[in-house]
Amino acid sequence: MPSTKSPYQHGSTKVKIQPTDFVLEIGSGHNPRPRSNVLCDKFLVDDTQRGGQVVLDRPAVEADGQYLPFADRTFDYVVCLHVLEHVEDPALMISELERVADRGYIETPSELGERLYGWPYHNWILNQVDGKLLIQKKQVSDQFGQLFHLLAAKEPQFSKFHKAYHSLFLVQHEWQEKIDYELISPEVPILQKRLNDEAATLVEDLVNTSFQERWSPILKQALSNILPARVTTTLKLLLTKGRQHVSHPSLPEIIVCPLCKSSVEWEKSLITCHDCDAIYPVVDQIPRLVPPENLIN
Repeated sequence: MPSTKSPYQHGSTKVKIQPTDFVLEIGSGHNPRPRSNVLCDKFLVDDTQRGGQVVLDRPAVEADGQYLPFADRTFDYVVCLHVLEHVEDPALMISELERVADRGYIETPSELGERLYGWPYHNWILNQVDGKLLIQKKQVSDQFGQLFHLLAAKEPQFSKFHKAYHSLFLVQHEWQEKIDYELISPEVPILQKRLNDEAATLVEDLVNTSFQERWSPILKQALSNILPARVTTTLKLLLTKGRQHVSHPSLPEIIVCPLCKSSVEWEKSLITCHDCDAIYPVVDQIPRLVPPENLIN
């Protein structure tokens, strides 16, 4: 299985989050963004699909991004980093993102990144063409196995190359109100066509990328190598909290049933939906709101 210690676990583009925004992060995992107010992850114990132990240092829920347990338009902004390629139904998850927030940011591996590295637990390949997300069912095998994961982890020059041209291996999509996307047949050769039609333009754009944009990921990586992950996460969180002066609602005020979206009764160790009779445990003060398989239609 490919290593979870890949170049993808560090950094994303700057996004338009305002100082007063109430921010949800889906798939926060081991490296939540400092600006996120509420964390949401489907796997709190299983670290297979991330690069370390989950971090739960602020309000958090265990939930599936396809069945979000939040009331409509609860959040101003939703961050979704490296999750959409994992899900069973990307259209369902996209509809949930649009339901719970006004704006957001989606990041996934690009098709080039997926074909080069490959992750066996990814179900979808994404491209972005003219501002639209094009989503295809992943059918090709991970043809290079561990090769490029090992190069990224062990070979400094290759790692520098990846970080210097990070955007080449990513899809980065910021949206407002609606997410522009289309499900495309896996038979359509989107990457091949883009490389044939746009190779010269792509290379020119990469070469003209500013020094700051190109080397910022490398500098961030150097900082994280010097300081332990927990220390850097805590420092970022403290700095972010120092900039925030807005009171946001608590979890009991925003949680709904992830299946029927009805209001719920919140007790010390249980959350109950009386409309669909679903019952969810609260363990270590964290609501476990992943719907049971037998309740999903």
